[in-house]
Amino acid sequence: MSEQNSPGTLASVTFRTIAHFYDSDDPSPEYDRELTDRAENAIVLSVLDVPDKKISPICDHIELQFPSSDLTPERQAAIVSATRSHFKNRSAEIKRSGILTTRVGLREVWLTIGVAIPSFIGIALLTEFPHVAPAVIALNILVIFCWVVIWQPFQSLVFDRWTLAEKSKVYRQIADMDIRVIPSGEE
Repeated sequence: MSEQNSPGTLASVTFRTIAHFYDSDDPSPEYDRELTDRAENAIVLSVLDVPDKKISPICDHIELQFPSSDLTPERQAAIVSATRSHFKNRSAEIKRSGILTTRVGLREVWLTIGVAIPSFIGIALLTEFPHVAPAVIALNILVIFCWVVIWQPFQSLVFDRWTLAEKSKVYRQIADMDIRVIPSGEE
């Protein structure tokens, strides 16, 4: 399997065999089969590898290349259908993960409040003993502990959610792209 982009907004991914494309454990009909992780990653990376990111954040269309011996008109249509189906399903899965991340992040906020308030009280009390080594050590431990506890919900609710939302959007865009299946000429 090799990847390359031609000028413009074409993502091109070449598969050495159809076996590299479809998940062998999926018993679904060919037009609705899941793709392998390798195929999914190759397509996503190829689509995101846009020569001039100022013009378009992702490519406009995808060209999937397979050995001509693996292709028939029916299989070409099935590959396009399976690709669309796979990326629509993955987009929905990622969206659900985002909902779970939000729920976890909100619980982390409550945990943070429960842990930070007593820690802040401890920090306020310990600042009264600036020259007592155990108090200074405990103060620094509490400050670091608060920083870690405060950072986690921020990470979940801001960065993780945004990452999942963007990934879901890209997968949905891939599902909606113009997808062409062509012979690679490799045998």
